[in-house]
Amino acid sequence: MERRNKKTKSVGNGEGSLYYSEALGCYVYQYYYDGKRKTLKQKKGEQTKEFKNRVVDLKAKLGNGTYIEKRKDTFLFICEKHVKQKHEDGLVSDRTYTRDLATLELIKKCCSNFVNKPIQRITVEDVQESKREMRKYSNSTIDKMWILINKTFKIAFSRRLLSFNIMLDESLAKPISTKEDKKIEALTVEEEKKLIDVLNNQEKNHKYRDIILLQLYTGMRIGEVLALSKDCIDLDNNTITVYRTLTRDTKDNVVIGKHTKTFVRTTNVDKGKRTFPMTQEVRNLIIKILNYKNKNIYNLLFWDYQNSTFISYNELNAWLRRINEKYHICSDNLHTHRLRHTFVTRCIEKGISLSVIQEIVGHVQSSSITLDTYTTISNDFIEQELKKLI
Repeated sequence: MERRNKKTKSVGNGEGSLYYSEALGCYVYQYYYDGKRKTLKQKKGEQTKEFKNRVVDLKAKLGNGTYIEKRKDTFLFICEKHVKQKHEDGLVSDRTYTRDLATLELIKKCCSNFVNKPIQRITVEDVQESKREMRKYSNSTIDKMWILINKTFKIAFSRRLLSFNIMLDESLAKPISTKEDKKIEALTVEEEKKLIDVLNNQEKNHKYRDIILLQLYTGMRIGEVLALSKDCIDLDNNTITVYRTLTRDTKDNVVIGKHTKTFVRTTNVDKGKRTFPMTQEVRNLIIKILNYKNKNIYNLLFWDYQNSTFISYNELNAWLRRINEKYHICSDNLHTHRLRHTFVTRCIEKGISLSVIQEIVGHVQSSSITLDTYTTISNDFIEQELKKLI
């Protein structure tokens, strides 16, 4: 049994004790941290005075709350645990979880120089070095990586694994992609007319025709269009209610969600849920769709009866590409999200109130995304507006 000789003395208000260990042949300081007993030993060759100074410094840090215990938790361990925990707590959907995992894989690739390091040993220079690889990706992808990297360091700091969050360093800025941002352009008035003409004539009997027209006439997200069921339609009040969307589970299977894309799980508020009146052309289209004799287990307006499953928006986009190549509707790629942009742009050009547009398309009120992302004012509209100066 170890004996503490007369040199043993208590240090502080019971936080710990400093004594000479005959068994170890050195001074030892024992203290408590987070309810656990810890031991600090005198290093080989370290002078007694130097060791005691270390003890005084440690005691001061324990007293003022600045003590950081040495840990081996890696960046990757903390990050993976955070992503998994959010999903287990129900804070994110399966689809968001899958996207978070994809972002994590990119971080592993771009930040391979530090992801497996203990987070306490990662430096600003390590993060700076990783930015060269990040810049090979789009700015939107960089944004996702940067947010997750920031969150990981914030978690480490909040858990007292770090005395300083290096992501707050003044010299550390988010990198900019070497790729040019791709802005989704709305169809011009002439291109839109040509598309409608093709859908009403050459392709009037195609199974996807009504889906495309409904999105073009309402600006709904394609997942919302494909999730519309008969209970969403109120012909008496002439309205459409959007309250859910098609999404994907953790196995990347298409499933019908319980909410829209803008549902906030932490507040249980779905700002994307909305009811809006139908124009006459939308009403006529809806009546035609409701007259379909086909039925499905979800009572959806649109269903892949041949494969007994949901209609794939990838198939819709593939079809739009084919008819664009065939009929030369527009010079750029034609896809469903471009139809949503077109609807918003036409609304802006016709002077419809921004708050009304946001309500129809399911954007949060006062959001800048409606104008910043979804509008491409046509040259024809600009010319008409400039005539007001004459």
